[in-house]
Amino acid sequence: MKRLELINSIIKKEGYKKYLEIGVNTPAQPGWVHNKIDVEVKHGVDPAEKVNATFKMTSDEFFENHISTKYDIVFIDGLHLFEQVHRDILNSLKWLNENGTIVVHDCNPLLEKTQVREHTSGAWHGDVWKAILKLRMENPELEIYTVDTDEGCAVIRTGYQRLFKTNEKEIYNFNFFNLHRKEILNLINIREFKIKLGTADWIDKTIENIRKIISNQ
Repeated sequence: MKRLELINSIIKKEGYKKYLEIGVNTPAQPGWVHNKIDVEVKHGVDPAEKVNATFKMTSDEFFENHISTKYDIVFIDGLHLFEQVHRDILNSLKWLNENGTIVVHDCNPLLEKTQVREHTSGAWHGDVWKAILKLRMENPELEIYTVDTDEGCAVIRTGYQRLFKTNEKEIYNFNFFNLHRKEILNLINIREFKIKLGTADWIDKTIENIRKIISNQ
């Protein structure tokens, strides 16, 4: 399941009408989704001249001066830096309709070299995962889980979560993340995501029930 299918499945299930994308790729880039999102209203925010964004500006500028409507779903795939992603999430929550959803890309880097803050060449996830860790530790009023697909797609909604807690002092480093990846991200597989969304078929539900029974023995 790629990010496009994941986002469209949420839109279809929830009947969403308004979509905001922070960070708009071009058709030549992998994972391009903007024009393929199946929703009535689509807005994109990106300062790059080469992209077809509704608002050619940074997300900070957009949220501060130009946003004028609330959205049902926001996809965050802009600047892959911890503080920017965290700010984008908090700003999006302020402009999210009731029962809305935020999806954040690049949350599950498998290699340390792809989560460095400097983008030189090749795959780059940045330290997006740190934003998810911070929210998992500080925001009990949110429901957060990450689908283990397409570089890690975190799903954020208002609700309730049991906070991630640790006695470790140095937590914003890759070694700590790698040791506690599943707990930090609240990582689930695609089958679990479909069950949570209510779109799984009976085979997936049966397999998941069997897995739970075995794990509890």
